[in-house]
Amino acid sequence: VGKTIVKNFKTIVEKNYTSSHQVKHYAESLNVTPNYLNEVIKSSINVSAKDFIQNRLILEAKRMALFTDKSGKEIGFDLGFEDPSHFSKFFKINTGQSLQDFKESISR
Repeated sequence: VGKTIVKNFKTIVEKNYTSSHQVKHYAESLNVTPNYLNEVIKSSINVSAKDFIQNRLILEAKRMALFTDKSGKEIGFDLGFEDPSHFSKFFKINTGQSLQDFKESISR
């Protein structure tokens, strides 16, 4: 059961990470509780469901920063953040640097 949940969770996140950032949404899609989903994900891949979703968002933000000319605001909107400042904080908390600093560090 656990492997199926992990596989389905990863598939659903891949399809929906730009529209849903909440563990609750994914748990409902898989017909399990958020706590159960977290336990299964954490025991299988050593990362919480929330961290898995956030890591996917950060990966995509970095990819967009590298391969597009989009602004931080545009990237945030594309990733489902309605408030650009919330995306900026999210990126900085998860990477230790602002999106602008990240862009500058890769263009050197």
